[in-house]
Amino acid sequence: MLAQLLGSAADGIVVAAILAVAAMGFTLQFSLTNVLNLSFGSVMTIGAFTAYLVNVAGLSPWLGLALGTVAGALATVLLGRGVLRLYARRRTQLFEMMMVTLGMSLVIDYGIQAISQNAIYGYTVLQGSPIRMGPIAVTPIQVGIIGIALVLLVAVEAALHLTKLGKALRATAVEPSLARSCGIKTSRVVLVTWLVSGGLCGLAGVVYIISTQSVDYTTGELFLPLIIAAAILGGVGSLRGAVVASLVMGLVTEIVAGFGGAAYSTVAGFAILVVVLLLHPGAVFGGAEDRQLVL
Repeated sequence: MLAQLLGSAADGIVVAAILAVAAMGFTLQFSLTNVLNLSFGSVMTIGAFTAYLVNVAGLSPWLGLALGTVAGALATVLLGRGVLRLYARRRTQLFEMMMVTLGMSLVIDYGIQAISQNAIYGYTVLQGSPIRMGPIAVTPIQVGIIGIALVLLVAVEAALHLTKLGKALRATAVEPSLARSCGIKTSRVVLVTWLVSGGLCGLAGVVYIISTQSVDYTTGELFLPLIIAAAILGGVGSLRGAVVASLVMGLVTEIVAGFGGAAYSTVAGFAILVVVLLLHPGAVFGGAEDRQLVL
């Protein structure tokens, strides 16, 4: 019983690391643009499939990691600057914009489904000999995933608080009109935010399939409820909060899966999202009349 609990907790920390990478990107994007981007999971799938194609070609997994990150960044910029900005110019409101992102998500998901013919593909990468600590066994790859999440947290936090661009981003997120009047080039800030958040999303997709060693058109969408819940539970705009919330949800979902079966893990994820929205009913659209799209 104890051994199973510890093993599930170890798996939960790995899931939390993957979730934290995605949640950092989501909360960064949402806090600045005010767009609840429901296509975020689909972008994660794009990053995952990019890495898969690199893997099939027999190239380095590190190259797949890099190209998956770039694919996520470019897809997000295309969505933000090429689609959402057009709707923003038509004075589209927050809820309608969320519906636009949902539509884009369906287009991407079913496009990938049509191309992949609804197949589940294996992703091959050497996991290495497991590292054993009593009843807990983790692979070097899993340790690396946790390390990536921690390094990214430190790097992004440092960039936000120590660089001029990071300070401009935080100022724009708080009051975009005042930021513009102070000479901040908010358009450039938004572009960088799309790139960084999209890159984190694509990277999350890659480390997810490295961990699970499989990919299909639902890869990112099944993860999306957990990403949204982590961003809201951790406090929109708080990277550290998103990481802590990711840890909580990773542990809960994997412990539930360990004792109740893998199917209940997804149920637990949706349940957490429901509870989060009950506890923070205004976290998504609260005060929407006072919020503006920053695109």
